Amino acid sequence: MSAENNEHNTQEQELWDRMSTTEGRERAEVLDELSHIAYKKDNYTECLHLVDTSIGIYYKLGGADVYLKELIHLYKGMSHCYEHLNQFEDAAAAFEHLAGLYYIDEDHEGQIWATRATARAWYESKEWQKSVDGHIAATKLIDPDATPFSMGMDQINIGMGLAKLKRDEDATAAYLGARKLFKEAKNPEYVNWCDNYLAMAYFNLGNGPEAKFHAQHYFNYSKVAENLGMEAYARYRLGAAFLICDEYLEAEKHLTRALELLTLEDDKDWEDIVAANKELAKALVALGRDDEANERLERIKGIEETIVA
Repeated sequence: MSAENNEHNTQEQELWDRMSTTEGRERAEVLDELSHIAYKKDNYTECLHLVDTSIGIYYKLGGADVYLKELIHLYKGMSHCYEHLNQFEDAAAAFEHLAGLYYIDEDHEGQIWATRATARAWYESKEWQKSVDGHIAATKLIDPDATPFSMGMDQINIGMGLAKLKRDEDATAAYLGARKLFKEAKNPEYVNWCDNYLAMAYFNLGNGPEAKFHAQHYFNYSKVAENLGMEAYARYRLGAAFLICDEYLEAEKHLTRALELLTLEDDKDWEDIVAANKELAKALVALGRDDEANERLERIKGIEETIVA
């Protein structure tokens, strides 16, 4: 064991020893210090217990009226612990409470940050409407430090939530707004992500020309970036767009290559592999190659039954 580890262990033991002789604010402070040690050890469950106990003491001593800064610090730590534990619903509730504390403290930057973090945690919890509402709330807060990039992030996050709610028309409006802002920010990577999401949304709406336009941009970016993983999804989007434009040979070409690339991955995205096979089968039927289409659909039947079970 290194001298540094020895020193840390000694410090932790001293803090635990102090627990038996302290009460009130001093005890809350000791618990806070111990929570830092637990967090650095990736022991997020213990950290949460220590933080929660410290918060309870501060509320007994007067709460936010007296210990506002301390509670902000502790709720921030609590929120991050829940994130690390993938307890996103709890994280959302903690971030939401934190946003309220920042509001009381008149810390507008902190309030906006916590409001956005709340919305992201709701998204991870699959609470799509709450996520959308949270990101919309963030856009309504006055942010003197707002940039085209930060405003673009708000819009793309709103679009992603709306897409999950199957409100694709509303999602396209958000994505287009985000795309414009990311272009203003001169950020081609995020313009590209908007093109990806726009291609999907327009496909869902049955708008072939717009789906093809944005899928082509997404594909172009993947080729310039020489990113095969991205190219796989770009070709899938582009092939699907060609399909609803009745351009079946182009659809077949891109979907076939998309599947070649998607199946190269060790951690395979079976949901998209199955979906791309189905789109390719449609193109093959349109080209009069029903036997090939049926053979392909028969191959994926077992996988599809497994992933939807």
